[in-house]
Amino acid sequence: MPGPESVRGYLDAVEAQIRWKRARTVAARELETHLEDQQEEFLAEGHPPEEAERLAVEDMGDPVAVGADLDRLHRPRPQWGMLGLTLALLLVGGWLRYALTRAGAPWDEDLDPLRCALSVVTGAVVLVGAYFLDVSRLLRWAKWVYISALIVGVLFLRFSPIVNNVSYFTRYVVLFYPAVYALWLYACRGKGWRGLLAAVTGGIPLTVVCGMIPFAQGLLQLVAIDLLLLLTAIWMDWFNLPRLQALAAAGGLTAALAAGYVWRILEAVHVTTYWQILFHPEIDPQGAGYQAVMARRILGASRLMGKGGDLSIQPQTVWGRELLPEMMLPEWNHDFLPTTMVYKLGWLPYLLLLAVLAVLLLWMLRRCACQQSQSGKLLALAVVLTLAVQSAFAAALNLGFVLFSAQLPLVTGNLHSMVDCALIGLALSAFRSESILRDAVVPVPRPPQTQTA
Repeated sequence: MPGPESVRGYLDAVEAQIRWKRARTVAARELETHLEDQQEEFLAEGHPPEEAERLAVEDMGDPVAVGADLDRLHRPRPQWGMLGLTLALLLVGGWLRYALTRAGAPWDEDLDPLRCALSVVTGAVVLVGAYFLDVSRLLRWAKWVYISALIVGVLFLRFSPIVNNVSYFTRYVVLFYPAVYALWLYACRGKGWRGLLAAVTGGIPLTVVCGMIPFAQGLLQLVAIDLLLLLTAIWMDWFNLPRLQALAAAGGLTAALAAGYVWRILEAVHVTTYWQILFHPEIDPQGAGYQAVMARRILGASRLMGKGGDLSIQPQTVWGRELLPEMMLPEWNHDFLPTTMVYKLGWLPYLLLLAVLAVLLLWMLRRCACQQSQSGKLLALAVVLTLAVQSAFAAALNLGFVLFSAQLPLVTGNLHSMVDCALIGLALSAFRSESILRDAVVPVPRPPQTQTA
């Protein structure tokens, strides 16, 4: 049977062989560009337009065979291992939140078993939903995603309830901001010094929203990760600038802006007071050092396996119910849930949990390094760094180094676990769609050539 003679007919025949719907548009676009180049060559040789189109199509070969080859090339790359490991950690975290803290359910409705179960189910749905998300659409609308995220943050500052002088829900919104900034960097690529300036200044509004919460951990996390993402984008030559000059300019400008703003925010939330007792909380055991002293006391009484020893704490009664000794540690069921885990289950289960979480993060980091698409690599790197910094802060906090609140990913907090699932799903989606992610090519203006004799 004769094949199609028009470009459109040829593309339709090729697309019919590609089973992944998202890949059809990408493959057809690349194939159409190649056909147009071939057609231009035949036109330059003097062939009429219709004949040039027919020759270009014939030169491409059998559309069924070409479509079958593209179908093999453009397939989703399932990430079942990381997806399954994330779900396992989510289930373990939900069980820990309920099993280790159910004694405090009468005083804290978040510890209700129904809420814990609902958070696990919702987190799993969010994880799978983000996993099947079309990351290419986020890249295509990167600038609008950034603007929308900024507007959402401002709205949450206005309407979110205030808990302990903190805009409660806004602190969860800003956990997405490193990934949003990665998209903003993608929108600024290929624009030279103007694009680099826009990339640097684009991080300022995100930092301001975080500082107005106020959220010390989120602020330091955002500034550090955004700077690393910016330097990575420069290293990948996203702005078409001399690498060393761009690195120096971006690093200096970002450091100057961040240092002044971070210092002002940290002073506003009295972090300097905590810094003085970070390593010696015993100088104020009933004040700012109370949490650290209690956490270290509980850890000191813990065993390698099984429940820890006597804490020698006088039991207290609230609402006619006697509090458990470990409940004398504020946030024992939230930020200090890992400390509670060590005391009730032992050091070995906790270290095993940290090891599994580290395996997941290192696995994702290795996958980032192998990612062919630079845009997908930067987006996934933003997620991995966000989770890694959270884990480091949470581990330090639960060793008794109390600077600010921190949550262990997929373990601490119902809503926080769902946010972690969304972030991980976003990174896995970039890995899954690697074969169709394309970095937009921005033409670089060439200097005029001078004719020589």
